[in-house]
Amino acid sequence: MMTTSPISRPRERIIETASRLFFRQGYCSTGINQIISESGVAKASFYAHFPSKEDLAIAWLRQREENWMQQLSERVGQHLSADKRIVAMYSMWYDQLREEGYRGCGFINMAGEFSSEESPVRACVRDHKNRVRQFVADHVLDQYRDTMTSGGFDELVDVVYSLFDGAIVQAQNFMQEWPVEVALKASLNMLSHERGEAS
Repeated sequence: MMTTSPISRPRERIIETASRLFFRQGYCSTGINQIISESGVAKASFYAHFPSKEDLAIAWLRQREENWMQQLSERVGQHLSADKRIVAMYSMWYDQLREEGYRGCGFINMAGEFSSEESPVRACVRDHKNRVRQFVADHVLDQYRDTMTSGGFDELVDVVYSLFDGAIVQAQNFMQEWPVEVALKASLNMLSHERGEAS
């Protein structure tokens, strides 16, 4: 999620303005001239930092990922058990819903506006989602790695990651929190099932 703070440098103002407009209007409906006008920078300054709107989109996604992953790591890192780490992980969605409303995942929203799978923006989104899945494997479910087969562990990671990532999309779709609540419960039930099989 994005955190806002007083900013003065042109590049930061441009990204902050783009973040607000992309979320509110969508990428395709937001023009460069509007971004320039609302960020209060000169056109030459805009193009000095971002040769194209697509370059700006990628810069915004990368900044958003850096902030989001840092917060996720801090929350998850406070807990030792996988159950509590999953609860901490889902707290990101609850906070995002409170702060941004039912706008869903900024990465998924952005990817949906680019039809070509070869788009650098879609590649950026795929890379981000792969890093989130790897984070789930390495920092949320890692205690299960040595007690399961490699295939079983990968399947557990895929299911927990898919439940987590899909929850924010469905919360946007229904404009309610219950998809997040259901996905959290299902993720915890998965871990309970795995412990039951191991006992």
